[in-house]
Amino acid sequence: MDRNPRDSRLRYTKEQLYKSFLGLLAEKPVSDITVIEICDRAGVSRKTFYKYYSGPFALLSGMQDDLFEDYRERLDGVDADVFQVAPMLIRWADANRVLVKAIFANRNEGNFIDRMQDDLFDTYRESWEAANPAKGSDEVEALFYFVVSGLVGLVRHWLVSRPEVPVEQVIEQADALMHLADPNR
Repeated sequence: MDRNPRDSRLRYTKEQLYKSFLGLLAEKPVSDITVIEICDRAGVSRKTFYKYYSGPFALLSGMQDDLFEDYRERLDGVDADVFQVAPMLIRWADANRVLVKAIFANRNEGNFIDRMQDDLFDTYRESWEAANPAKGSDEVEALFYFVVSGLVGLVRHWLVSRPEVPVEQVIEQADALMHLADPNR
């Protein structure tokens, strides 16, 4: 489904389904959510739901696609500097907390995290290679995925296990950990 449908009825229906589903995701895992629950909260018939989605996991997949587009828009214009990208990504995860947490909890159901990491590498590969001229391209790639996976792990741990920690504290933790990897910074 288009991220922002032009048809106002379709846009309204999609917004209601998303809001309903996000509310349910805040309460329980996607595997425990039924189409009836989504539709009841959204005020949408099951027939309408099935017109667009085959079930809750398909709705989650569609929401992931929209979230990925939003992530790419946020990334545009951000310098190729992990110390600028990390706070942006953490704030973005915070703004989309319920959905990102559901994606982490259902990683086998989708490929969002892998897509995001691969996209970041494609976007910043040259910058990382220039910053590490003594390393070969395989070493730079390994270093990149190590650092980015650590950042993803920190955000996941925060959202799933320590959601009470303020976003600014998570950003400070990420910055301190990245400085451990680059003490000259």
